[in-house]
Amino acid sequence: MNGLYTEHCVKRNPSMLQKIGKIALIAFVALMLLAGIMLMNGIFAFLGVAGIAALFFVLPYFKQDYEYIFVDGQIDFDRISGGEKRKNMLRIDLDNVDVMAPEKSYHLDNFRNQNGITVKDFTSNTEGQKVYCIYLAKDGNKMMVKFEPSDKMVEFSKQKAPRKVFTD
Repeated sequence: MNGLYTEHCVKRNPSMLQKIGKIALIAFVALMLLAGIMLMNGIFAFLGVAGIAALFFVLPYFKQDYEYIFVDGQIDFDRISGGEKRKNMLRIDLDNVDVMAPEKSYHLDNFRNQNGITVKDFTSNTEGQKVYCIYLAKDGNKMMVKFEPSDKMVEFSKQKAPRKVFTD
């Protein structure tokens, strides 16, 4: 059995909102500890110690990676949170795809200005990366999926759906 298989993982850069949230959590915990020590108040000290314990569980989830797995014409998009918790976000069959092309490609012009399209972003949020877009209708909803596949994944996709996958 000759099955096509490849996988690719990208590390997602945190957004500005995530960076601010992380700093705010750390500042809040530090403030509670400082208030507990300065005011000799047990409630603030308890909140500070509880906050430190919570930071050990919460901070790893600010780190997210996306993994794309291509198996015989299906692409799975998984989110890996904190380096250990995996969740399948979406599965796409290339038979159901309208078009797959680079983000700036003219092949996507017919799909760009449609109303009611749900956007799923599985990119690394890094400038200069080659982002591909997939347009499809799934469960009655129009969807655009943005991701950064490897060259091998694009090649395998082109083999499975040569009239739907473009590399220009």
